Amino acid sequence: MNTSEMTWVSGWASDISIWEDEIYERFPLSHRFVDYWDLISDCPDNFWDKNPRIAESQTVVGWSMATLALLRNLHKKPAEQKWILICPIADFCNKGCWKPSAVRATTPANFSALMGDVPKEESEKWVENAMRYSPQQLAAGLDYLIEKKADFTKISGNGLNIELIFGKEDRVVPLAQKELFAPLLTQTGVQLTVCENLGHWLKGYFTILGSD
Repeated sequence: MNTSEMTWVSGWASDISIWEDEIYERFPLSHRFVDYWDLISDCPDNFWDKNPRIAESQTVVGWSMATLALLRNLHKKPAEQKWILICPIADFCNKGCWKPSAVRATTPANFSALMGDVPKEESEKWVENAMRYSPQQLAAGLDYLIEKKADFTKISGNGLNIELIFGKEDRVVPLAQKELFAPLLTQTGVQLTVCENLGHWLKGYFTILGSD
């Protein structure tokens, strides 16, 4: 396992590598990026097997939809690898989240409006990047969020080494979603953090990630 490597797995319509310069500056490590295209080019449940080098990273950071895909691959997680799941999803259409009809009607522009207090230029950059994906690719991710749930039935071993980070002001993944993680929170090595003034915008969590 590469103890100096972080893998970043993007959420819906996202590519975390658009912040690559800032990430390298904040975290002087080796980084690997899995963007939304990589996640959605096949069923997201298969992304772990399609990217075997992810298992070599010391730390995997997942954001939003990526957390659901990671949790559905939980049984494949190397015991010593740390997962940091930001705005984690167990069941997107449950516990104060979305109705399927609203999910299907989502566009990058109205999704971005729910991200929270985001500088205009940052929001525009995210939307511009999101619009690179085809309508079919965007719809596939929305269908995944509607249809899939986290699978906590395959948990094995002790010391999962997982951190769940929620934003109290998140309008995409409401804080009530954390109740669905009760089966995971009974396991050793699982930590839950609620950030008082943060919403769904990933960059807001960079300072927290760099505080260890």
